[in-house]
Amino acid sequence: MTYTRTTGFMLAELMYWQKPIFPVHTQIVNWMSVGWKDNVSREELLALQLKQLKQDNKNLKEAIKKLKTSRLKNKIYFDKKHRLRLQPIESGDWVLVYDSTFDTQYDARHKLTKHWFGPYVVVSVFETGTYKLREFDGSMLRNFIAGKRIKLFKRRESSKIELDEDFLEDEDEDEE
Repeated sequence: MTYTRTTGFMLAELMYWQKPIFPVHTQIVNWMSVGWKDNVSREELLALQLKQLKQDNKNLKEAIKKLKTSRLKNKIYFDKKHRLRLQPIESGDWVLVYDSTFDTQYDARHKLTKHWFGPYVVVSVFETGTYKLREFDGSMLRNFIAGKRIKLFKRRESSKIELDEDFLEDEDEDEE
């Protein structure tokens, strides 16, 4: 049951002049289902409070276990259904690294800033989806890079770049 926004009470609370006890309260030890009595000894009161605390700790551990299991199942499902890359990035591949610092800034001044850096060479690939990279001179990058920030750099096979003839003619006219 939910509280209504206008009254601030549950409907059952208004009808029966007390908070309702739900079926779940019979299985979970809480202040409503613990046998509270007036004029009890200190030991009995502490025993009731300990019973309540032990149940909460057990429930918390069970909830954590179920949450971990659920997240692992969701990860397996996501990995099965969504393929992030057509081909895996392996050690020795050339990659570009995405600069995500401006992702949350919607300023027009950052519109034409450089978002991809590199290329870098992949040194090692970890099971967690992170990569260790190095520069071409052999110096290692200080931080590990997340897999979602990396894309494969496609190199040209020939070192000769062909330019359009019109472009070359325009350069000759500018020099004169």
